[in-house]
Amino acid sequence: RRLAARSRMARSALTSAAWLTLAALSVGASVPSAFCSPLRHAAARVGRSRPRCVAAAVDYGGIQHAGVLVSDTAKSLAFYTEVLGMGDDTQYRPATLSFAGAFVRCGTHQLHLMELPNPDPTAGRPEHGGRDRHLAITVQSIEPLKASLEAAGVPYTMSMSGRLAVFCRDPDGNALEFLEATAVRAG
Repeated sequence: RRLAARSRMARSALTSAAWLTLAALSVGASVPSAFCSPLRHAAARVGRSRPRCVAAAVDYGGIQHAGVLVSDTAKSLAFYTEVLGMGDDTQYRPATLSFAGAFVRCGTHQLHLMELPNPDPTAGRPEHGGRDRHLAITVQSIEPLKASLEAAGVPYTMSMSGRLAVFCRDPDGNALEFLEATAVRAG
């Protein structure tokens, strides 16, 4: 009797669309991910099995840019353009932004250098950037990059997996991976 009352209360709390979705679950249907969290709780309240959630079909085009926190825009811009050889795309950065920064181009993509307080520790990071969060960027050949890093005195490590890849850190300790395009195609 108590269970029946609880079930009636849970049912009345559900919208009719959610109730129909819960009913569909009893025959093994999948649910769009937007409904999953509330339906999981509702299903548990009325004694039904948890829904099988599916993500929406999204047609991704790629990563347009990635944001990188830096402490000194000019110093970082010099590193990314003069040492790494990326293009300066700062003219495309909206003037309405309330903080200093720059855009640099790497191939058809951009990095947004953002001069903002960094909440992450910069000391105590793993020596090898592949063991830390990092950006991975393809290059046609790593040899010119290695020569540029050596000329600028920037330490780097080679990939521990044996791929043709170089890891280094920018002046703020952000880890960067540069892998030869052939290494990407090979696996």
